[in-house]
Parts: sequence; structure tokens; C-alpha cells
Amino acid sequence: MLARPTVAAGHVAGWVGVGGSGMGPGGTDEWLQVGLASFDQPDGRLYYELALPHKKPKFVQLASGIEAGQEVRVAVVELPFHPNQWAVVTPYGIVGPFRLPRSHGRWSPLATGESWTRSGASVCNSYDYRFRDVQLDANGDWHALARASVLQHPGWVVQRESPATFCASSLTMGSR
Repeated sequence: MLARPTVAAGHVAGWVGVGGSGMGPGGTDEWLQVGLASFDQPDGRLYYELALPHKKPKFVQLASGIEAGQEVRVAVVELPFHPNQWAVVTPYGIVGPFRLPRSHGRWSPLATGESWTRSGASVCNSYDYRFRDVQLDANGDWHALARASVLQHPGWVVQRESPATFCASSLTMGSR
């Protein structure tokens, strides 16, 4: 978190993970993510979220009081020799394993800055996250992100600083 977020409703988050809406077996929702989220307070909360087919996503807070400028290194990893088994790695420990059916070799990793409000809410949340030295694990060999696809909605900015580092922010936080 480069700056304190403002959250009028819902939440903002910067996270890394795998999976997504409709990506589980039979088009179900399935994902695992870890990162920082802010709700009604401007501090960051280190969390992971797990969505399994036919179940409501589970948000688990691991730490609170994360301040702007404080670096937090996190990872989502598939366990070697255990396809479809994933774990979350944070400075506070390792959580998992979690079984994500039919995920092995099918999902691309994600690094995301997001703002979420309830349907119909017309408020402006703001955030400013830096994803530094993003790395991918290819069969036990970690290497820096070399290329990426950027999905960007109007009102939000994604700015690459290097192939493996980028910032995601709202226009209200100001672009660099």
C-alpha cells in the first residue's frame, strides 16, 4: 500500500492469487488469493480468501494495522508433487493446504488491485498498491514476471515500472 486508501462503501484490495469466478469444475467459482484489504478503516488487513465450488467464499484475516509504505511479501503456491493442492505464504506463516479441484496446469496467476461496492452503490473508493518483483514458479524454478496481460477499467490506472513491478491505483489517488 503506497497511500492510505479511502473506502466509502465495500472494500479495496491488492492481492495475488489463482482461479476466479466460473473457473472451477462445471463453471463454479473457485479461487485462492492473499493480499491486503481495507474496509471502513484506512489500515491494511492481511488476508486470504478461499472460494470452493458450491460454497460461499471464506475471508480470513491474518493481521491488521498494516500501514502505507509497509512492505508485505506474500505468495500463493501449488505444492510440489501434490497437484491441485495450494498454500498461502505470508510473513505470519503458511496456511493450507487447500484442495482446488482441477486447477493444476489450468490457471494463470493474477495480481490485482480492486475496489468493490454493493450493486448500485455510487461511491468512489480509492487505493494505491505497488506489486514489486512479482515472480512465478515454473516447476520449482522461481523467475521474475516477464510479460503480462493488463485488464483495466476506466477510472483505474495500471502503470508498469519494470517487467516484474507495477502499480495499480484509482485516478483519485493520482497517477505517477
